[in-house]
Parts: sequence; C-alpha cells; structure tokens
Amino acid sequence: MATQAVSGNNLHKPGDYTLEKCVLTSLVSGAFVDLSNLFKKIEIYEDIFSHTLTAKIIVEDAHNFPERLPISGQEKVELSFKTDLDEFKPVELVFRVYKFDSHVIGETGKTQQYVLHLMSEGGYFDYSAYCGYAMAGSVADMVKGVFSKHFPEAVWKDRLDIQPTKDNYSFVLPQSSTPFKAINWLASKAHSSTGKDYSPYLFYETLDGYRFKSLSKIMDDGSANPMGYIYSMGNNRALPYEQERTQHPDIANSGMPVLYHKIQDLEELERFDAASNIMNGLISSRVRVHDLMRKQVRDVEFFEDGVFESMRKLGDKPRFKAEDPESARVLKRAAVYNYMPTTPYTVHSKANPILDNFNVESLFLARKYHVGSFLTQKLVATIFGDSRRRVGDVVNLNVPKMQSDSPYLQGENDPNMSGQFMITGIRHTLTTSYSVKMELSRNCMGV
Repeated sequence: MATQAVSGNNLHKPGDYTLEKCVLTSLVSGAFVDLSNLFKKIEIYEDIFSHTLTAKIIVEDAHNFPERLPISGQEKVELSFKTDLDEFKPVELVFRVYKFDSHVIGETGKTQQYVLHLMSEGGYFDYSAYCGYAMAGSVADMVKGVFSKHFPEAVWKDRLDIQPTKDNYSFVLPQSSTPFKAINWLASKAHSSTGKDYSPYLFYETLDGYRFKSLSKIMDDGSANPMGYIYSMGNNRALPYEQERTQHPDIANSGMPVLYHKIQDLEELERFDAASNIMNGLISSRVRVHDLMRKQVRDVEFFEDGVFESMRKLGDKPRFKAEDPESARVLKRAAVYNYMPTTPYTVHSKANPILDNFNVESLFLARKYHVGSFLTQKLVATIFGDSRRRVGDVVNLNVPKMQSDSPYLQGENDPNMSGQFMITGIRHTLTTSYSVKMELSRNCMGV
C-alpha cells in the first residue's frame, strides 16, 4: 500500500512504502502537476555498467496534461520515496522527461494513459556537452575535473564518490566525446595497482549518485553489511526456524522484518558458457601490440589461473579447472588473439615525461578478463521493496538443494545458487505495493 505518511504505519506489511513527492514541472510554462495519485506504475532502473539512471512512469490522466502543461520533453520530475519503515531515509531523485509513448485513449474518450520515460539530469545534460581539451595527472583527478567543468553542482555535489587512482597520464579528450563517454574511456586506463592486484574501474550511477571505483573496492564496500535472502518453495523451508536464526546474522541483525528476507521469485539466467568463455579470452588470451612509434610488435599473454587465487572474488571455483586432462590446451597457451595499434606518446618531452598508453597491454587484457568474469553466473531475484538496495551491494543467498530429500537436509544449501552475489542491476517498482527485482552476478563458480 502506498501512503503519504512520512514515517511507518502501525499496521505495516512488506511492500508498503511512502511516496513523499512525485511532481512533474514544465520548464517551458512553469506549470506543475502532482502525479502522486495519477500514476499506475513507477519503475526506476540502476545498472552497474550504466552511467545514467533511467525510469518510467505510467500515468492515468483525465485532465489532458500533455496539452495543458504541456508535455514536450522539457519537463523535470522530482521524486521522493522510501520503504515504509521509520528508520529508512527517503530516496530523493530528480529526472528529466526525454520520451513520451504508449498513448492509449480510454473507452469513454475522457481519459488517457501514457508512459513518461525519464533519465537523471546528468545523463540529460551529457548529450549537449563535449570535451576537446587536454588533461594531465591521475585519472581520478581528471574525472573530478570533467564533472566540475561540464555539470552544475546540483548534479554532482555530495553525490560523487571517486576512488583515488595511482596512475599518471597526459591525455587529450577529443571534442567528439561527451563528458560521460570520456569518463568511461578514462575508466579503461585507471588503476590503483597493476599486476596480479589490478582491478578495473567502473563508472556508474546509483540512487545515491555517481561512482567511479575499482571492482575490488565495490566488492569490499558492498560486503560491509551484506543482506541475507532465503528462497523456498514446496516442501522447502520458507524461512529459518527461530532457533536457527542465529546461524543467519545477516538476517537476524538487519533490523528489518524477517519477511523482507524472503525471495518471492528466483530465476537463473546463466551459470556458465564454456565455449563463450574460451572464445572471449576469459580463460587465456594474448594481445599483439603494434607500436607505431617504435616500429615494434609486442605480445602480452593473460591466464586466469595466474590471478585467480589473489583476485577479489565472489564464489569459490574458476571457470576452467586444471583437473581436466585436456586443460593444458586452454590454460597453458593463449586461446584468443587481440590486435592493438598504439602510439605510446601524446604530449611527451623531457619536461613532461608522461606516457599516454602506459601499461596499455597488461591493462587491456586484465580489464577484459575482470569485467567479463561477472558474466560467469547471473540470477534474477524479486524481493519486497527495500529502498536501501543499490547496485554494488553484496548479498548472501540461501537456496536449498533442489532434490527430493531436501526437507531432511538441515541447513544444506545448493552451492550452485547459494553464497555471495553482487547486485549488478536493479528495478525498483512502485504500484499499489513496492517490489525490487535484482540482477545478481558473481565472478566465480559455486562448484
């Protein structure tokens, strides 16, 4: 049930939420309308591989706001909501309308339904800004500079979390690149460490703001207070018995009613694709670099078993195991070749000895491996609405063994679908109740 109260209800049930604000304002006419009682559904999307939040609102309208406001793609939507629990803080968002579609006229001819497509203000402003200037120093400082140069403070002030980098570059960001395109390119060059400790940086937006962080840092931060979830159906237990709850501290100490930890629906999208892993170089690969300045050709190889033990991981087992008698065909020689032309120097002199493509060979293969590894296993889980969930959070799944005698297996979970997963995508859905659909991924296998 959606409520207008600021704090929780006495008769609370999972799925309740408070909608504190949902206002559409025309930046052309200055007129505004409160959509709190007019929407049929609100969906908000986060993706760890996307630098822009998106949303859509399905509106049931008897006042013809598309004409009276009017709605023409130059509107602002201010939205504030939260799970209907007193200790939760509201999520406050500002979007811009960028698309209007699915217009349906009601049977009486006096109502209409349509969909407003929204994106965050940063994503909206990004389309009308371009780079075309040189920057030098660490990638982290460059990212801060791009934000301050192109976006008003309201977009990023107190909403920008940048992990420091230990690199040193001199780049020219081309005039054909928008700010976010440039930042995504910079992410491919960023590192806080190289070699076996390397972890790629990602640039994405959550409900709390923009993040520019390494994958290992995302996992560390997301694991600080992991939330536990339990899936059951048929004769499997719905939730742990009271006496067993001490075995699930991520449930007992969450401060939320136990039903918020129940998975309503669970689907596995992908567990492994051995052929694809080999073809895409996620087991072993080689890059052949053509150095146009030095007139050299260099080969650099990358092998999963060389970094697996030291890498920050979710899961236990590598994709390709050495016990296979034919494993040497994949583990001991490059299965995939990549070709890369490079001109190492851009602005290079004795006074400015900064390398443009420094570590390009090793970073290219390592980044391709670590980012691609999160396609190892993907699940989709639906839970009761929790407005604290963000992409990058790490959760603990408890899924019982799918076998006929599972009711007699005390505390036995299926390792293929249980364990720690990272939230890599979220859809928050507000209707008459609030639900969250999470895409969960991990970079290693369960068995």
